[in-house]
Amino acid sequence: MAFAFALLFSGCMYVHTVEPLTLNLDRTPVVAGERSGSLKLITFPRMGGSHPLVAWDSAAIGDIAKKQGMQEVYFADLETLSILRIWNQYTVHVYGK
Repeated sequence: MAFAFALLFSGCMYVHTVEPLTLNLDRTPVVAGERSGSLKLITFPRMGGSHPLVAWDSAAIGDIAKKQGMQEVYFADLETLSILRIWNQYTVHVYGK
């Protein structure tokens, strides 16, 4: 019971972060009205293994840009949502024109 309580309130139940995929923004243009697109990759880890049991869709920056009709990609962010490390959802946000 104490372990379940500690797990519930330890902060490891739910993690939501957004971090840049591009670290060098030296010559990145800033343009009003940029479009962004995202695709999701959801994974369910196997018990005792590190490989996903179920994963679908593409999180490739080029695929996202193509589906959104972008000609140039300026930068990208990775959004991660994890619940109990069982449900892991990764969304790549691509910004460009």
